[in-house]
Amino acid sequence: MREIERKYEVPADFAFSADLRPDGTTVGEPRRHQLSSVYYDTPDLRLAREQVTLRRRTGGSDDGWHLKRRRGPDEREERQLRPPGRAAAAVPAAVSAEVRALTRGGPLRPVVRLATLRVEWPLLGGDGRVLALVADDSVSASALDDPASAQQWREVEVELVDGDRGLLDAVERELRGAGAAPAPAGSKLARALDGRWPGPAPAPAPAGSAAAVVGDYLRAQRDVLVDFDARVRRDEPDAVHKMRVGTRRLRSTLRTFRPLFDRDEANRLRVELRWLAEALGGVRDAEVLGRRLSASLDDVPDELVLGPVAARLIDGLRADQARHRRALLRVLDGNRYAALLDDLDELLAAPPSDRGAQPAGKELRGRVRKAVRQVEGLLDAAEQVRPDGGTDLPLPGAIDRNTALHEARKAAKRARYAAEAVAPVAGAPATRLAKAMEDLQELLGTHHDSVVTRELLLRTGLAAQAAGENAFTYGVLYERESAAAAAAEDDVPAARKALTARRIRTWLG
Repeated sequence: MREIERKYEVPADFAFSADLRPDGTTVGEPRRHQLSSVYYDTPDLRLAREQVTLRRRTGGSDDGWHLKRRRGPDEREERQLRPPGRAAAAVPAAVSAEVRALTRGGPLRPVVRLATLRVEWPLLGGDGRVLALVADDSVSASALDDPASAQQWREVEVELVDGDRGLLDAVERELRGAGAAPAPAGSKLARALDGRWPGPAPAPAPAGSAAAVVGDYLRAQRDVLVDFDARVRRDEPDAVHKMRVGTRRLRSTLRTFRPLFDRDEANRLRVELRWLAEALGGVRDAEVLGRRLSASLDDVPDELVLGPVAARLIDGLRADQARHRRALLRVLDGNRYAALLDDLDELLAAPPSDRGAQPAGKELRGRVRKAVRQVEGLLDAAEQVRPDGGTDLPLPGAIDRNTALHEARKAAKRARYAAEAVAPVAGAPATRLAKAMEDLQELLGTHHDSVVTRELLLRTGLAAQAAGENAFTYGVLYERESAAAAAAEDDVPAARKALTARRIRTWLG
């Protein structure tokens, strides 16, 4: 859930009262809590470096393990993982899995202990709803590796419940009028660490340079991997897809813009990212095929469904998806994946190449222009591939028209991601180019999905026939997929024409 709160330092004589409520609200009866929290991190504070906190809290109304990720100046994403249970020497495996993409398998240990006496007032709306909670906290803290670090302080915390940010602003005006000031640290943990909270890493590339612009895009995709790692482990809907797309964006961007970085390291990382994408792809492809065939089979009249078609197709794909998921979880728990994330962080923190240090404009436009020309060249070549597989133009890897269009689809993805990467400096033209490439990619993706689905239908239909079953329905589904592929191909020329729009071409030069 999203947690929106602000913290304030208050003078010794501060006392919250009904006089400090904003207009239109009332103050409910206070509640007192004695809270005990132990915060966990790696010895080198990897979670803190990523603005993540993990704690085991007892007392109050939300006992348990809490994981928080900062999403803005006063906003965090909070996940309560499980009841605290008995104090243990180690973090439970289910809890440590939530942050494994950050710890990379490193040990989690207690770093800070807090004892908080909390007096909490609800701010109520006219209908009695709790709009916010105002907590007056008296805190005692100590870093567990430094007994001399013991501190005590007092702070007021205002957390939204059913209210909006306008209410937060109104409460802040009342509190500041009574002598409160913004807290010197964004969290109790940061204050307890007393200067040891990791600061932002220095920028490895000059501001406005080509590597700085592309590096921001790469870091955003790296964050996608880290954020969705835990969601994949929890088997949340669409999590595998989002993580796979982040992996593809990283790999594609390192290919398009590799002269901006260490070439050897960029190429090596691309190999590792491909390995990760394949592990994610096994789960995702089975999922997509299952949905596609289930929807298609639902549209077939009952009298044309002959034999155990759903059992062979859908149940088989579900079994494949479960098998691939088990393999994926082994990958995510492995040393190779942890090393990939470490190496990616090192590349992003390393100084750029000489070309990467150049101003962004000309260098980036040239790389995007090259990516667009590759798409056009592959589409031209695909038009020359005959149905029998013959071709009048060299097209590596294209043994027929289907694979030729698939190569064009992959190139369209690369060009789309390249345009996305440079959009912060190129503006609207790059955004329009990315959208045009996305439209082309979607059409070619529909075509490719149909090819893959037909291959599965043919194999499954032959297996059904060999088992003495009627294979008629597989033929019906096959023809539907053929029609979908033909319709997608018919729309490709219009999608390609959009790439020639002047508002895109003028920018590319």
